[in-house]
Amino acid sequence: MKKLWISILVVLVVFPMMFQSSVKAATPISIIIDGVRLSTDQAPVMVNGRTMVPLRAIFEAFNATIKWNQKAQTVTATKDDTTIMLKIGSKTATINNKAVTLDVPGLNLKGRTMVPTRFVSEALGHEVGWNPKTQVVTITTSASNVGNAGPVSNVVAQDVSDFGDGRDLQVSFTRAANESLVDHYRVLIVKSGNILNLSSAQTITSYNYSTVLPTGTNPSIQLTSASRTVDGDSIKSNQAYVAYVLTVGKGSNASALSSGSSTMTLVNKTVAAINNVQVNDISDYGDGRDLSVSFNKLSDESKVSSYRIFVVKATNYSNFNLATANNVTSANYTLVSKTGNNITQILSSGARDVDGALVKTGVSYRVFVMAIDSSNAANNVLSSVSSAITLSNIGVSNLIVSDVNNYNDGRDLRVSFTHATDETYISQYRILVVPTSYYSSFSLAEANNISSAYYTAVSTTGTTTNQVLTSSTRDVRGALIKNGVNYKVYILSIGSSNTGNVLSSPSSVITLLNDSSVSIVSNLSVSDVNDYGDGRDLRVSFTHPTDETYISQYRIMVVPTSYYSSFSLAEANNVSSSNYTSVSTSGSSTSQVLNSSTRDVLGASIKNGTSYRVYVLSIGSGIYWDSNVLSSASSVITLLNDSSVKAVTNLSVSDVNDYGDGRDLKVSFSHATDETYINQYRIMVVPTSDYSSFSLSDANNVSSANYTSVSTSGNSTSQVLDSSARDVRGNLIKPGISYKVYVLAVGGSNYSGPNALSGESSVITLSTTKSPVISVTNVTYKEDNGRILISFVKSANESNISEYRVLVVPSKQGFGSADAIEVRSSYYTSVTPNGTNPSTFTATRDVNGDSIVKGVKYKVYVLAVANNSGVQNGGLSNSTEEFEI
Repeated sequence: MKKLWISILVVLVVFPMMFQSSVKAATPISIIIDGVRLSTDQAPVMVNGRTMVPLRAIFEAFNATIKWNQKAQTVTATKDDTTIMLKIGSKTATINNKAVTLDVPGLNLKGRTMVPTRFVSEALGHEVGWNPKTQVVTITTSASNVGNAGPVSNVVAQDVSDFGDGRDLQVSFTRAANESLVDHYRVLIVKSGNILNLSSAQTITSYNYSTVLPTGTNPSIQLTSASRTVDGDSIKSNQAYVAYVLTVGKGSNASALSSGSSTMTLVNKTVAAINNVQVNDISDYGDGRDLSVSFNKLSDESKVSSYRIFVVKATNYSNFNLATANNVTSANYTLVSKTGNNITQILSSGARDVDGALVKTGVSYRVFVMAIDSSNAANNVLSSVSSAITLSNIGVSNLIVSDVNNYNDGRDLRVSFTHATDETYISQYRILVVPTSYYSSFSLAEANNISSAYYTAVSTTGTTTNQVLTSSTRDVRGALIKNGVNYKVYILSIGSSNTGNVLSSPSSVITLLNDSSVSIVSNLSVSDVNDYGDGRDLRVSFTHPTDETYISQYRIMVVPTSYYSSFSLAEANNVSSSNYTSVSTSGSSTSQVLNSSTRDVLGASIKNGTSYRVYVLSIGSGIYWDSNVLSSASSVITLLNDSSVKAVTNLSVSDVNDYGDGRDLKVSFSHATDETYINQYRIMVVPTSDYSSFSLSDANNVSSANYTSVSTSGNSTSQVLDSSARDVRGNLIKPGISYKVYVLAVGGSNYSGPNALSGESSVITLSTTKSPVISVTNVTYKEDNGRILISFVKSANESNISEYRVLVVPSKQGFGSADAIEVRSSYYTSVTPNGTNPSTFTATRDVNGDSIVKGVKYKVYVLAVANNSGVQNGGLSNSTEEFEI
């Protein structure tokens, strides 16, 4: 019994430990440097109790320069006066040429070189901490505890919505210059006229400010409905406010209060009501086209994005309100833009009421119109209801004409149509035969004026008419009907007392001919167009007969060759309707991809690996219903699944400019014929000195910074690379080096096969024939009340210079010509050459985009930038002495 209790106790102790171990193993490792999370393309991993991190990510985070020797598998990193060298796979490294022993050597993981985090950090003089519970490595650099957390700048408050509370207020600002010292920011809203200073800001309760955490970017926060002023009052419309931001420093780092934003007042501007909603019955299609809705648009549409028309059954309209309208699905209302003055909208044939039923005759409706607030659905406004309307229909439908005989007069023409649903107010119908050569369109006014000798009258008896005209029937111009003339037929519904007549839509064009044969299709072809493994892979194309007068439809029949050595008309006539595809006679040809449910003539689903022939059966109409005709067989087709990624072709390279960088290199190639499985192309520039050959494996492992992506749009690409383009080793492209170019076709996310690498281009060595730019001299600075005033002596020759760029660089930051070229335009001051030495001017930001602040040491450089007649292989001045303001 004692042993049993001991066993139970061991299980109770060990089982939670096992569970904790599994949870711990599932927690990802995070690396935090001076409070900022380090982002890496390969997640850190634990090896023998040591955290390994991608070498480029950790060294660049410390602003160290990196050199990688592919052949020797060594990495050398330099920061200030410290040089570290590691060899992949070796437990021995050097710090300033002094050997040290590593617990874990560097290694390769999924194409990334991983190095021990603690060794790299401590070798550069930084403190490292490890929390095994949270799996977090914290690194504190030597510069992280110097200085104070400065104030934010550019505080802006905006009115962004119309809720009538804090959600209407958005506050944005430029983050503190040294955000590594910042614990968090507090957004403070103060009523205009009240005073806020740093002391009072630090005492405000947490309920009365909004917290923003530093993220490395300039924040923009929209407040919430619960947000309050520093006094604890709710934020509301028609009250003036000023926004401040309090920077709260880490530990002993001091806090700082920003300047206030401009004063702003929240204004809740909602949509006005809509009036004068009118409805009218204007046609006789028996659907939404009969209903016209008009209303007066709003005089102020600044908050309106569109209008919605709601058709509501009259029996339900009393229960229709704004909340119900906001929930109606888009298929059950009509959207109207806010163009024009007062709006009149005729609904479409597919228009539905709010219950989803098609609008139709015989139902009583009422109509509402809602104005849509472009920023807040809660402010949508619903109109008052229209008067009731019930659509009536005195027009005919299903008008069909056919050539039924060969008398060469009106007896050859059969006219069929369905009578109006409601014939209460109809006295008769009139069949009007209109020659198309005289009428591009035929109006109700013209129809009302036709002589009684030129139409055929039909009574309202029955629900349909199917009438062959007489030998004496004439068209509306008085000519006898005959072969070889193009006609359209209309039906005029005559209202009682000869008022309210309605003209039908025209029939299709008919030309009476003395030819009773049903013709076969021609140019039948089949092709394999997709890789779904069903009927969607099969395209069938054919040309229609010139005369389709006696053809009602075509039937595409897919016949497995294993069952039919030949396929007869008798067999085709007996195929079930579920085992062929019907095609109408519209158009002069058909090119149709079958659908996924298409079956062969035996009822089996169409699939890959089966051989088929395709036939087309022309189906006779009218008195020729039993005169079907079968086409000849198509060629044999066996559907196959070809889902490979294909390489590009016709790859060529040329030297097109003289900038001395990637802009000199043009790459041209033809895209793969089938791009179904291709997501993008990657242009890779390969230095011939480093690669005797360049493989698909090499290409797959090239960093995204070291190739140029090209989309699959178009049939070909001819692209000049940009100034920042790099070769596959990460070096900027430049003259005097021999390169070969490859293009990698990359499969999409739904493709699991290999990428495809092109053949190599010819060798190209970029040359420069233009003169290099000459740098400026005597760059000087002086400090004036917190501003940096800069001057310099212009270049000796400005003929090939487009501009000067004044660059303020933190002195601890390494900086060279390549760095200067890549500085963003908003982070330098541009000066235009004009033949004289520039006047003294002010710089406000450094090359990283940060404001120039006290306590930071800087140097100033000037970069002379080449124009089209120069080459950018120089032009960077010497720096000024180190200084601070």
